Amino acid sequence: MRRISAKYAKPTMLLGRALYDAFGRLLLKEGTRLSAPQVANLEELGVGELFIMDKRVDDVTAWPLITPELEGSIAASLKQVLQKTQSIISSGKAQMLDLSGIRQGVFEMVQQLFPVAMGEPVVVGCHSIKDYDFVHPVKVTSLSLLIGKAAGLGQTELINLGMAALLQNIGYAALPQGLIDREGPLSDSEVQAVQKHAVYGAEIVKRYGQVAQETALIIQQHHERWNGSGYPAGLRNRNICHGARILGITDSVVALVSKRPHRGCILPKEAEEFVNAFSGDLDDADFLRPHQAMEFIVAYSGELFDPDLVKIFTRQLPTYPSGIMVKLNTGEVGIISNANCGYFSRPKVRICYDSEMRELDKCYDINLADVEHQRKLITQVMEY
Repeated sequence: MRRISAKYAKPTMLLGRALYDAFGRLLLKEGTRLSAPQVANLEELGVGELFIMDKRVDDVTAWPLITPELEGSIAASLKQVLQKTQSIISSGKAQMLDLSGIRQGVFEMVQQLFPVAMGEPVVVGCHSIKDYDFVHPVKVTSLSLLIGKAAGLGQTELINLGMAALLQNIGYAALPQGLIDREGPLSDSEVQAVQKHAVYGAEIVKRYGQVAQETALIIQQHHERWNGSGYPAGLRNRNICHGARILGITDSVVALVSKRPHRGCILPKEAEEFVNAFSGDLDDADFLRPHQAMEFIVAYSGELFDPDLVKIFTRQLPTYPSGIMVKLNTGEVGIISNANCGYFSRPKVRICYDSEMRELDKCYDINLADVEHQRKLITQVMEY
């Protein structure tokens, strides 16, 4: 299978995997041959990527880490929780939040990671601004659980981490209506107001959610940064709880590959500068491609992020996921046949075109992690 961004989808392409919307509803069955109306509707549906059949890589499966049906059902449950939270805050009536749906979803996510993860973890963002508050936390949760498991957390700790990842932005409910979703830059006072959402969120889950103390603490600290430049308390290094240090990495990387109306109040200023540095390489200058977002995390290891956790992060997530088309510095073009997790930016590539973009009669694999190919580098990601 080949993995492409929805904007590169074309009529007559054959789906190699069923397509679901952000809430787990089936849009198109596996084996569907795309029509022009279906292609035109992908962006409106918030579809970020799809998998198409390609005989050159019919042995590359590229299964997701967490099933889209489960991710979607959790997003739907989270939407209900956030809407109920908004109602409670607006009315001033003390009511308890029913978190059983999302807690069960986190438990099922953990089960899909044990004893071993069956799918390939990938940094995937949310491409629907209207659904961001419900979809982004789910993407962050799956990555957080993966990193937490690799860091040695037990099941209870993972569930507490997963609940914090899902409820990280519940404090938005205490902000002025419409502030977080308004397009355009925010004033300094508005940025300061938004940055209070971490404290508000911890208070809300303790008062109305009956969550573990650890979950509330992670929510409160998830915007703290290793060098003390975060908020709300400017904590440094291991004064930041372990779960919040994990969430700081995963939340940042997913936000960087997602569409947002504004960024300055959510990401550190370094991230905004990093996005701008790539603006000439992007069709949309407000978000990065996955390998660029991972480069940001690595670039700020030991500054914004716990360096030990960054090492785990880069060992667990591929820089270039299986199925995407890339161009090498030799001019050759191929498709990632094996992500080679643990070898940063060194996957296996199935070469399909020569340096003149002539399609080869017979494709062949090279391993960029091998000594003989170390001078070959990926210089461009195509159709993703």
